[in-house]
Parts: sequence; C-alpha cells; structure tokens
Amino acid sequence: MIAIVTDSTAPITQKEAKLYGICVVPHSYMTNGIAYLENYTDKNESYTKRLLAAGTNAATGQSTAAAFATAFRQLLAQGYDVLCLVISSRLSGAWTSAVTAAREIGSSKIAVVDSHATAGALYYQIIRARELADSGLSLNELTDQCKQLDKVTNVAFSVEEMGALRRSRRLGLMNQSVNTILNRRPVFLLEDGGIVCKNLAHGRGERVRMLAALVPKDAKRIMVQGFGNAPIEGSLSRMLQRQFPQIEILHRELGPVLSIHIGAQALAVSWCLD
Repeated sequence: MIAIVTDSTAPITQKEAKLYGICVVPHSYMTNGIAYLENYTDKNESYTKRLLAAGTNAATGQSTAAAFATAFRQLLAQGYDVLCLVISSRLSGAWTSAVTAAREIGSSKIAVVDSHATAGALYYQIIRARELADSGLSLNELTDQCKQLDKVTNVAFSVEEMGALRRSRRLGLMNQSVNTILNRRPVFLLEDGGIVCKNLAHGRGERVRMLAALVPKDAKRIMVQGFGNAPIEGSLSRMLQRQFPQIEILHRELGPVLSIHIGAQALAVSWCLD
C-alpha cells in the first residue's frame, strides 16, 4: 500500500484526502500577529477576510521538517510506503523540509518528489499519482512515473498588482521589471518549476482570454482558482467551458498561502494532459 503526502498549496478537499489516502502537511500563515495553519481547501474559513484586513501585514511559513517527519512516521507505522509530492522547490522550502525529514527517518519506504508545480497542477499530479499507485506500481516505479508528471501538468496565473510577488522573492531577475501599469496585467506560467512572465494583458477581458489561450487544446482536466468568489473567475470558467465543452471545469480557491505570495486578486488556471 502506498500513501501520498503533499503540502497544503494543493487544493485538496477533506473528502478527497480521505477518499484517495492523501496526507496534507500544512503551511502556516500570519495576519496581524496571529498565526494560522493552512487547511484543506474547503476548510480555510475566513481567510479572505483576514488577508484583506491585514493588507501587506501578512506572512507565510513553509511546511516544516518536523511536520513531514510526523506524517511519515505515522504512515510507516500503519504499514504504508510513502510517496511525498510537494510544491516546486523553486517556490517554497517545503521540498527541502520533506527531504530533511526523510533523511532523518532513513527508510527506503519513503520517496520525495519535487513536483515543479503548485496549485491545481500539483493537485492533478497527486490525483495521477494515486491512479498510478492503484494500478499496482511499486514505490520505485511510482516515483519514476511521478518525476515525469510536470510534463503533462501546469498552471498559469495573472495578478492585479506586483507587490505581493515581489515581496515573495519568487520572480526571476528578468521578471523584476514586470509591472502593472496603464491597466496592463502580467500573465505568468510555470517553467521548470519557476515563474516566468508570458505576456501583458490590457484589461480584465484580455487577461481572461490570455489565460484561457494558454490551456493546451488536448487538456483532459482543467481547474480554475481565484480569491474567494471574484466575478473574473466566473468569466474565465465560462470561456473555458465553451472551449472545452466535454470537460467539467473544477473550481477551487487559491487558499491563504498562495494568495499572500501572488496577491489577493490573482486568477489561475491549471490543467492536466493525462
């Protein structure tokens, strides 16, 4: 039996975690001096109000090595092999935390994989990992397969303003000059696990069209994520539904940690080709 461990930037519901045998190790966030743990995507009550009230006085903390070690030990004690699939190492230190925990335990029954992804792309990698594990693969075989999943999943997103991304220090040097001026909004894509700017959208309508255009025509699964229930999220969903009438578009929130890093008005779309 193989259990899957991930971090809380993957938008997994509590029901899905139980159904698919997924253990979610939380990141933390702080607003106005009060610390919280990020939860399942459907259990982060009141985070939008907290972040809006905090403004720039919000911060995050990565999933810790101690938290990963606790999860690993509990699953090993229950007889599981453990696959840990986490947010891109270029976006967070969670991968380092997980590797540190695995080395501390020193078991061949633990494998840690850098997803080179986050948000819905990480979600789809986890779902594919569960499907592959259920097909009878060994832990080593599953690990090899999961190292290729970043080739069939990705996430694109756009922001209203650049302040949060700059504070997060997740932009490459070439992207530091990107700005939101003259009503132009940057549209980003993950490449090799890092954030790159693909285009500048003039106005919200073009922002939606550019995000939709980045979704490959052979996508099999699509997820739209936003901050709360912003109307622009519905606009993107409707456009994608027209483009992909055969696909059920999933809707999830970005959650507190990603919202702090990329901004409260961010909009994202993720897909899986498999």
